[in-house]
Amino acid sequence: MRSRLLILVAVLVALLAMGCSNKKVMREKDAQIAQLEGQIADLEQENQADKAQIAQLNEELANALSEYETKEQVWREEKDSYTIVSVSDAVLFKSGSTKLSASGRDVVDKIAQVAENHPDREIRVEGHTDNKGILTPYLTKYPSNWELAAHRACAVVHYMVQKKGIDPKRMSAAGYGEFQPIAENDTPEGRAKNRRVVIVIGPRL
Repeated sequence: MRSRLLILVAVLVALLAMGCSNKKVMREKDAQIAQLEGQIADLEQENQADKAQIAQLNEELANALSEYETKEQVWREEKDSYTIVSVSDAVLFKSGSTKLSASGRDVVDKIAQVAENHPDREIRVEGHTDNKGILTPYLTKYPSNWELAAHRACAVVHYMVQKKGIDPKRMSAAGYGEFQPIAENDTPEGRAKNRRVVIVIGPRL
């Protein structure tokens, strides 16, 4: 939306800069300028409405997740038109598991409830791990961290769709494995931060 607005403004400026003595051409240019000004006003109104909706969504998430944010188990950030919620894997899953724990279901319940109030938003679930290899007992099921990350992302997606009724057309899942760390992997604390599920809520493409 922002790029469309910038393009329209640029076109409007170009038209205003064009001088022409022909009255017919001038009338046509005036009509084009008036049309562009109307489109710009409409886009600005949509942009303001979108910002208001994002602010409302963030406020609802802050209230819903305050308990977990206080314990530093959930982190939120806003980037452009997207709200990004990162959840520690320790809250969502037991070690080596892709089945949501009781606390995991509680967190996802809270996020799904807020998402349900904003049906025009898209939801992408990303799985992330540290750089430690998969333990031997789990290698046949998860040959690498990609599989583990993807399975965990899909577990959250399936739960939101099957248990919470979120429209599957809004959902997608991705497994990034160990390749998008947010901390160093050379300490237990850093590895713990990297083991996470990220839920991105934003406008539909």
